[in-house]
Amino acid sequence: MKAEIEIDCKDPETVIKAISPDIDAKKFDVKLESRENKIMLTIESEDMTGLLAGINSYMKLIRTAISVEEI
Repeated sequence: MKAEIEIDCKDPETVIKAISPDIDAKKFDVKLESRENKIMLTIESEDMTGLLAGINSYMKLIRTAISVEEI
């Protein structure tokens, strides 16, 4: 299973650097890329549980990093 999510962001490179070392999960694989003013989040897992865990974890981290960036 695979999910690809685009997130608007003023400084995607900074957000990616801030959250990259945080999660080392065995249930899912994550790929983060920056394109123009977007973060491209790709999550792959063998099952729905792992996919949802990856989405929830990374969306919370990205949302927090973006909100700190805007302060």
